Amino acid sequence: MSKFSELINLFKILIKKFALKNREYKRVVTLAVVHFDGNDIKRLAVEFNLELKSADVIVGKNINERDLVNAGINPRKKHILLINDKIQRQGQLVDYIADFDLKRLRAFEKKGVKIIVTDDKKKAWMISQMFPFYCVIPAEPFQECAITAPIPITRNSDGYYFTKTSYRNQVTLIDLNIEIINDFRNNK
Repeated sequence: MSKFSELINLFKILIKKFALKNREYKRVVTLAVVHFDGNDIKRLAVEFNLELKSADVIVGKNINERDLVNAGINPRKKHILLINDKIQRQGQLVDYIADFDLKRLRAFEKKGVKIIVTDDKKKAWMISQMFPFYCVIPAEPFQECAITAPIPITRNSDGYYFTKTSYRNQVTLIDLNIEIINDFRNNK
C-alpha cells in the first residue's frame, strides 16, 4: 500500500510540474517573422534554422509549408500563418484578417487568438487599440515590418511594439507577453 501512495504522490508532482510548465509557456510566446524575397529558401532555412525551430509562432510572406518541412521544421508543432497566393494557417494563437470586420474580430477574441496578421499598418494599429491583440504586418526585404499592441503595452506609448526594415532575407524573433493581453481581455 505504501508503494501505491508513493506512486500517487509522484504522479501529483509530475502533474504540478507539467501544469507549471504549460502556464509559463502561455506567458511569453516567441514570434518569428520571416522576411523573405522568394529566392533561395534553403539558404534562409540553414542560416536561420535555430530561430525557426525555437519560435512558437511563425509568420511570413512568400514562404509555404513545404519550404518549412524542407528546412527541417515540423509545421504541425507550431502556430503558423503564411501569406502566399492563399493564406495558410495552423494553430490557435494566430489568424489573418484582410479588412476591419468587427464580428470576425470578436470571434477571434472568443476563440483565444492572441496575434492577428494583416497587410495594412493603419488597420493593424486600429485593431490593437480597439481589441486586445498583437497585430503583425509581415514584410519582404526593404519593407517595414511592424507589430502593434494596445498603447499601455508599448514602450513609448505610440501603439507600435516593434518596427523594423530588413535589408536582406532574415528571420526576426520577438517575445510577446501573452499574459498582458489576457489581462486586457479580463479587464474589459
